[in-house]
Amino acid sequence: MRDNVPPPSPNLKPRDRLERARVRALTPRERLAAMQRLIDEGWALLQANPEGLARFRRRNFSARSVGRRPRP
Repeated sequence: MRDNVPPPSPNLKPRDRLERARVRALTPRERLAAMQRLIDEGWALLQANPEGLARFRRRNFSARSVGRRPRP
C-alpha cells in the first residue's frame, strides 16, 4: 500500500520533506500513539489553566449546541 504513495513535492522545504518521510515510515499504531500523546498533552495544558479550560468548554459547547434542545 505504501508503494502507491506519491513522492513528496519538490517544492517542499527539505525539513518538510524529511518530516513527511518520517511520518510515512511510522506504523498506524505508532501514528495513533503519537496523536494520543498530543491529545493528552493538550488536555494537561488545559487543566493546568482553569481560565483556558473554561474558555475552551464555552466555545466547544456553544459550537455543539445549535441543534440541541435546552434542558427543562
